[in-house]
Amino acid sequence: MAVDPVSIRIVKNSLDYISEEMFWTAIRTAKSSILYETFDFAPALTDEKGDLISIGLGVPAFLGTMPYVAKNMMADIEELDLDLAPKDIFISNDPYKVGTHMNDIALSMPIYYEDEIISIAAIKAHVNDVGGMNPGSWGPNAEEIYQEGVRIPTSHFYRQGELNKEVVNIIKNNSRVPDYVYGDLEALSASLRYAYNRINDLCDKYGFDTVVKAMKDRKEDGKVIAKENLKQLPKGEFQSEQKILKYEGMDEDITLSAKVNITDEKFKVDLTDNPDQVDAPINTAYSGTFASVATIFTACTDPHVNLNQGYLEPIEIDVPKGSILNATPPAPVSCYWETMIYVFDLIWNSLASELPDKLTAGHFVSVVAENIGMVDPRDDQYKILVEPNPGGWGAGIDKDGESCLVSAGDGETYIHPVEVLEREYPIRVECMKLNQEDGVGHGRYRGGFGMRKDYRILAEKGSFTTSINRIKYPPWGLEGGEYGSCNHMTLIRDGEEIWDGGRKLNFPLQKGDIVSIRSGGGGGWGDPLERDPELVLKDYKNGLVDVKTAREKYGVVLDEDKLEIDIESTKELRKEMKEERGAAKTVPKVREV
Repeated sequence: MAVDPVSIRIVKNSLDYISEEMFWTAIRTAKSSILYETFDFAPALTDEKGDLISIGLGVPAFLGTMPYVAKNMMADIEELDLDLAPKDIFISNDPYKVGTHMNDIALSMPIYYEDEIISIAAIKAHVNDVGGMNPGSWGPNAEEIYQEGVRIPTSHFYRQGELNKEVVNIIKNNSRVPDYVYGDLEALSASLRYAYNRINDLCDKYGFDTVVKAMKDRKEDGKVIAKENLKQLPKGEFQSEQKILKYEGMDEDITLSAKVNITDEKFKVDLTDNPDQVDAPINTAYSGTFASVATIFTACTDPHVNLNQGYLEPIEIDVPKGSILNATPPAPVSCYWETMIYVFDLIWNSLASELPDKLTAGHFVSVVAENIGMVDPRDDQYKILVEPNPGGWGAGIDKDGESCLVSAGDGETYIHPVEVLEREYPIRVECMKLNQEDGVGHGRYRGGFGMRKDYRILAEKGSFTTSINRIKYPPWGLEGGEYGSCNHMTLIRDGEEIWDGGRKLNFPLQKGDIVSIRSGGGGGWGDPLERDPELVLKDYKNGLVDVKTAREKYGVVLDEDKLEIDIESTKELRKEMKEERGAAKTVPKVREV
């Protein structure tokens, strides 16, 4: 029977919206603030083979992993000879199969229409603790995955609509915050059931064949659009490399590199010239690397596209198994994001000068996450605060960088509002402002500012863990723009700084201590001496630049009394500065750590 093209269009649009509706279903029912406030998760629909059909809002780090969630779980079901029936929901957090780290638990639900699987609903979310040697299940010290928590193979979470209590008890008995973890998993399950019902409603209304045809058409649409968008990209080979501060036990800093080869048919990324996996928790499995490449590919072509498997088909990645970007057991992966985001940034850096209308100078890159565990004196419950933090983005060809925006790896995630932090955790937020102390990358357009946020601990004691990057090597500038500033955190006790850096493991906190989070500023674009003096004056009036910086970085002389520019003195000073500078190249200020 012929399929009505109008109905196909309606169903295709419905498939896109179902993923978004899954997202909001999870938000409404989540237990933890990292889901309902931060949005550290993502839902998706695939076809019966596991090919991506649509994806909802959420973390870009998950967008490329969702097909692996569906495909690998279905493969495990077959290999392990697990029962498969309507209303089954499966669970796994195996990072080598479903991607990322073990805090990111994936659920999938084969969607039946009558007696046939038509689709798979999948969702992946960060839960605050899955055991291991550190509260929050991540930190800079793990040398093997067995130290990072409970690793859940593909198992029934729900069997024909009935909760599998044995699996639930295993998860809860391995978590420091079991009620929060279980509550969040139930919220994710509700999201999958919503998708199950919506797909069945579509089949009832338009017919099974129409829905199947719409899914196939959606992937074909993606292929056509991707091919057209590829034609707009520069052709050839582009490459970049960056450094990450070494971890304990390493002899030297880690160098990561990427080569990108773009043709009219393919977006090829060569990651072969990278270290083997390391005895530090910054390895990432292949699906995480694919997600990073998929993110920058989408950003370069069309960030507003309805993403699906067809659109991702041009991507080819060459990355050896057992390397830091294609880890195999038992490599630790709990802080995978710190290398995964660098894949994104390496490709970004290599293409930024070629795509100035789409890509800015370098940003602060890191998730800048902290992990604070403590007993809340208000209800005697143990709680773990884990969150991404925003920072400064790089300047563009015609704009200053964005300030206090989450990193490229976080995407549509948000930061915790002060009111929620103080309601949910025994802390007081004593400072939340632009990080002007560490500055930004100056340029014709300056980088955006990072954030400073100070938490005073109100619990009797606690523990602090962090593992971040860009703590030594700052964000890169473009076209003569200066490098940005680095990320770091500071611990303050009785008014004295007792530690400053980017990696700390289970540091014992006392009541009254301050955890100060300070993210870096973005890189600049263009020569600072070409910045419009009116923009410098505006920044001065807004308290973003002082008279000294205006003079020394931008060659702008300000009359403080009249709040205006001394035009003649500015012209003269800029001329002198350009003559003195000559052809000097901007060198990054490496931060002492």
